[in-house]
Amino acid sequence: MEFLTKNKSKFLLFLLLLFALLYGNNSPLYDQDEAAYMGFSKSIMTSGDFLKMDFPFSKPHRKPPLHFWLTSIQFYLFGANEFVLRLLPTIYILCTVFLTYLLGKRLFGDANGILGAMILGFSLYFPLNGKIALVDSLLVFCETLGFVSLVYWILERSSTAKFLFWLSISLGTLAKGPPILIFLGGICFVLLFRKDTRSLVWSLHPFVYLPVTLLPFSLWVFFVWKSTNGELIQWMWEWYVLRRATNPVFGQSGPPGTYFILFFIGLFPWSYYLFGFWIRIFKNSKEWIKSNTVTLKNIWQAIQTVEIKIFLLGAGLFFSWIFYEFLASKLPSYPLAAYPILSIILANYILKFKNDKKTIRIFMMASVLISLTISIFLLPYLNKFREDTQSFSKDLNTLLPIHTNVFVNKNLALPSLAVYSHLEFTETDPIFNPEKGYYLITDEELLVWQTLGYSYQVLLNKKSIFAYDRNKTFHLSLVRKD
Repeated sequence: MEFLTKNKSKFLLFLLLLFALLYGNNSPLYDQDEAAYMGFSKSIMTSGDFLKMDFPFSKPHRKPPLHFWLTSIQFYLFGANEFVLRLLPTIYILCTVFLTYLLGKRLFGDANGILGAMILGFSLYFPLNGKIALVDSLLVFCETLGFVSLVYWILERSSTAKFLFWLSISLGTLAKGPPILIFLGGICFVLLFRKDTRSLVWSLHPFVYLPVTLLPFSLWVFFVWKSTNGELIQWMWEWYVLRRATNPVFGQSGPPGTYFILFFIGLFPWSYYLFGFWIRIFKNSKEWIKSNTVTLKNIWQAIQTVEIKIFLLGAGLFFSWIFYEFLASKLPSYPLAAYPILSIILANYILKFKNDKKTIRIFMMASVLISLTISIFLLPYLNKFREDTQSFSKDLNTLLPIHTNVFVNKNLALPSLAVYSHLEFTETDPIFNPEKGYYLITDEELLVWQTLGYSYQVLLNKKSIFAYDRNKTFHLSLVRKD
């Protein structure tokens, strides 16, 4: 594997990944999350209110504020546009790939680190999180930073690693709340069951540093609670914790095992090796069960004797993946922290049991070509389906003066329309709203108006917006109700 350790190869892979992540990032916004996040960030920048999260059609997308704060600073410095919006997610994904390299190098050597980073960086799904401005790219960076820091703390007792571990939790909670606590807290909990790591977990001084770490998040909760009379925090608790644990959100659900299938898709083409890896795990487990009686005592002994590197990876995989298999909601972003760990495990399996240089070279070239093809050809083609909102907004901006109020049905759920328009949107029920003014209404709502004998003037007739996330087309008219 000498070809992997050359500095020129590392630099070339970095440049190719950087190009794949940045190419075409000035494309139209994704209608839902991404547009809402841009709206929140622009609102923070223009209003100077770092607590308020208010933007048309965007209530379901409210989250803790770190991503929006950082993006609003970007907008202030470089201007508010799609490329700037996606710049930080690109950096987060690049940093996560680099952390994966450090993790693999520390656990199994330099070649494993490089191959693991390449599996992650040029897989089918994970890099796409750097091309869309979601909070998840920041969260997975914080989770990976925390996991790598914990590994270095356990193996080397590094004080820097200890500091970075608590810093990652502080940033991760301020980015998305509980997920990073589930991930890193769960790993620390199972490490308490090992005699050789128990003291190391306690030496992290969780009773001292955890309250300090959570102070920024707690202060944000306090001030937001005061400014919204508790509405936002109560909604987040119900929407992000209670509902997602018991019910699907946005119609995305599946039985346990859903993410297992998604990993085979998301890690393509490297998922070819996953079959052999899981078969090997199954055979080893079967042999252990045959030679040992499954009792609590034997399981306890196995926990104590398994190599610490393997134990850490296994614990990380459980709390970044298996835990989420049992939630009713199955959003693809939930187990993102599992991808770096799986990449390291997969690289170790390939180098240890399938060390065929020629085959590995073929897979490396194939993964790079697939990533470049997706970035240069496939995504630009799919971007065409996101141009309707831009086109419609231009027509609205031409017809109406800036900051004109327009009534619109909230069920359209198109925050991108509010981002691209210079108008002010008020969410309402157009049929029962008695107020005069400008309305964006569908064919069905216009038919009801005609039936009820409302007086109106059509200013823009039947423009179409394809909501690709729902596979639905809205035919909208701009009318003035008299």
